[in-house]
Amino acid sequence: MIAGALALGMLVVEVPASAQATRDDVDGLVKAVMNETYGQTYDAQSNCWAFAWKNDQGESTDYCMRPGTPQIVDGPRGKTLYLNAFSVIVMQGDSPYRYAHVQPGLMGAFKIHVGGAQGWTYEAYDSGTDYGSMGDCGCSQARLIKLSNAGDYGWIFVSGGTWQDMTVGFYSIVTAIKGRMTDVSKIPQVTEDAQGVRYDVSVKEDPAAKGFFPLHVVKTTKGAKVEAFDVPFNTTRSSYALPAGR
Repeated sequence: MIAGALALGMLVVEVPASAQATRDDVDGLVKAVMNETYGQTYDAQSNCWAFAWKNDQGESTDYCMRPGTPQIVDGPRGKTLYLNAFSVIVMQGDSPYRYAHVQPGLMGAFKIHVGGAQGWTYEAYDSGTDYGSMGDCGCSQARLIKLSNAGDYGWIFVSGGTWQDMTVGFYSIVTAIKGRMTDVSKIPQVTEDAQGVRYDVSVKEDPAAKGFFPLHVVKTTKGAKVEAFDVPFNTTRSSYALPAGR
């Protein structure tokens, strides 16, 4: 947890005067975010930050979080840094960072306003949400995408797993909504009940859209295209979901 978080998920991080000259240094900012979120736990050998995560049942699992590629986006309020983090699997020696099939991976997500008297502030953050299996969240391959004309961005990736020759995968789109990092996708890539059916998802940018862009979905069966359709964002449920019967 990050100490001092306000009720709406906004945290102001004080930057020492000596650090003011380098507060726009992205590498330094990433390191500061990782230290602030996961503690002074950097593991140089594995190049990640040790983190003990607890599930809803209070069970703790050791992870090591590595930052993804930081990206700066210019917007009406100035510069915004988008940073994701993901758990890594380390197989060497007696590493604790190896996992059973039922153990998920973790994704951290941060939207940070760069600038101001304090240097930078969190607009939304999440230290770790579980995805996938065998310690692999699928989010190390997450791509930052534009979601609206208003300047909303989020990460898209697929998580899941394979067991007993059966593959299951789901799309996640993680973005900031009302100061909280939220997964707004409920769309599968492949389901347990229909192994031959696949959905490929992309964002359909619309210059006239006032809210989140629709998603363009292509459905294939055994490699052959069956249909293509658009899925609008459901503002009531704050999610994208397949229409009934598709």
